[in-house]
Amino acid sequence: MSSSRGVVVALAGAVLFLVVAGAVYLEILVSARSTDPVWAVTRDVAAGDQLDSTDVRQIRLPRTGDSWSFYTGDLAATPRRAAHAMTAGTIVFSDDVVSEDQALVTLTLKTPPPLSHGARVDVYAQLNGQTVIVGRGLVVDSVSGTACSLWVPTSDEPAWVTLAASNLSVYAARSSGIGVPQAARGQNAAEAIATLSGSGAPLATLAPPSPSPSPTRAPR
Repeated sequence: MSSSRGVVVALAGAVLFLVVAGAVYLEILVSARSTDPVWAVTRDVAAGDQLDSTDVRQIRLPRTGDSWSFYTGDLAATPRRAAHAMTAGTIVFSDDVVSEDQALVTLTLKTPPPLSHGARVDVYAQLNGQTVIVGRGLVVDSVSGTACSLWVPTSDEPAWVTLAASNLSVYAARSSGIGVPQAARGQNAAEAIATLSGSGAPLATLAPPSPSPSPTRAPR
């Protein structure tokens, strides 16, 4: 009797093992055939270009189990702008797309550097002898002479339009914005010279020299 019971238990264990092994194999097989939808760029794009159905297409990649940060939005229904230049065939990740809405503003720059579509600039404004950075890593859309159209966050649009309508001097430096210090306040010419010369001298020591004294005449 006990021998028959042992045979039954052994058969039950074997069946349970086959069921578990089959389930694991089936899960592996299904996972191997699973894919994720991703977006791929169909042509070369520059920073600031709009990504829509004419610039991207959706493809499927095998699921690997790794947590890749692919862009999951619908670029065909809700176009977004490229955060940087990409070549055709590039898979679009989350940080490749500008997630916030943007507005196009045009500024008149004084002595602008050579600029073109897709370039990035830091923008400075001068007020009361002080120069302060007001935008960093902004993408250029177009340039015509000293007029430069830039993409800015929509939330900052009123401030940029006010700056464009003012008579303040606005300058730009071609830059990604990375590594540029964020000044707590504006900087005047004397402080800039102190920084660039490495002297670190306070403003008072950089005052222009006093005029030479006029020669005295001997009494007659």
